[in-house]
Amino acid sequence: MYSRTKSASRAFARLLACALCLAVWPMAVQAADKSQQAYWAGFAYTADAAAVQATTPHAHAVLERRGLIPLNQTLAQSLKRRAPAHLELIDQPVAMLDGTTSATVLAAALDRELVSVEPIGDQYKVLVEVALQALFFDFRERQVIASYPLTLQRIDVQDYRPDNDDIDAIVADLLYGGADTSLSQVLAASLAQARLPDAAVRRLQVGGVTLSDAVRAKLPDPKWEAPLRATLAHELSKTLSSNTGVGLLPPASGQAIGGAMAARFADGKVYQLKIPEPDYVINLQVDALKSGVIEETPAMKTMLFGAFFTAKVTEPFSGKVYFEQPLRKGATKVVPATQWQVDQWSASYETLLAGLDAFAGAAAKRADSRAWLDEQKPGGRPLQQQTQALQELIKSCR
Repeated sequence: MYSRTKSASRAFARLLACALCLAVWPMAVQAADKSQQAYWAGFAYTADAAAVQATTPHAHAVLERRGLIPLNQTLAQSLKRRAPAHLELIDQPVAMLDGTTSATVLAAALDRELVSVEPIGDQYKVLVEVALQALFFDFRERQVIASYPLTLQRIDVQDYRPDNDDIDAIVADLLYGGADTSLSQVLAASLAQARLPDAAVRRLQVGGVTLSDAVRAKLPDPKWEAPLRATLAHELSKTLSSNTGVGLLPPASGQAIGGAMAARFADGKVYQLKIPEPDYVINLQVDALKSGVIEETPAMKTMLFGAFFTAKVTEPFSGKVYFEQPLRKGATKVVPATQWQVDQWSASYETLLAGLDAFAGAAAKRADSRAWLDEQKPGGRPLQQQTQALQELIKSCR
């Protein structure tokens, strides 16, 4: 009886030891995987006060009214609950860094916003977007390391035309709320698998975005051209980053002009950040936005929207062109007879964004990209060969 008890005890001890090893092993692997560190600096602006009020009037009003301290607390808590798999975030004041040693800093930086109100019968469709980026930079060198663009979006239908207070309330919920579409959740999701590039990794950047004369003629207001080009650069960067898992350099437009950009933090400090030269640049030309009615009944009509654009990927140093193809994307929209006004510009814009996502999916070799590539004209073997070259290029940026 005693021997069986002693033997059972030894067996239990061995089993317990194995269980402890299995429990500790994933933690050890996780700790070993987090070899990269970044200091969490909180929320920041990528422009001076005057530019912030011009490009993000609603976000600026909300942030001034509610303050950055509670927002930073919400973001920090979210990043702790869903910590990045490959990054250790250090929640200490950036002011503690003296600049004598290399340190990576992470900030959630505000870029711009977009508001659209579309009448639908006796209601109003409201679209609100806030564009930001998870920005990594070297504190000592004051140089950008990588950027993961973020877009917060809310689409709602209201019985009345919203005023500024209504739009402010939507923006406040996007920035301070806890829904899956809020900044805290989107930021954590975007950084879940983020990796910082090492010195050997090649850098990718969205360069110039141009609009053809035909597209400029379709703008609801000529003043929209510059903000639209900056927004498209942001959206192309975002979809490339999310599809490929690659952190890009900030687009060479908007606030990142001339190889530099500013980062202004809650404590009032402003850092002028250098943007390193990219190894590869993606330029976008929006060639045409077309629409037409393809089916109509007394109750509704079906409209087809088409976005036509050219993507060009080059190596600036050598001038080598890896990809240059005319591309297209179509989308349908059913419009009920009770809708007396159709916001064709918004529908064309959404179709263009879908086209940029399809291009990014092809660059990432996404499963559904083959069907979209087969729709392209002229397409054929040149498109296949250049797409393969683009996919290999993306691998060198990981």
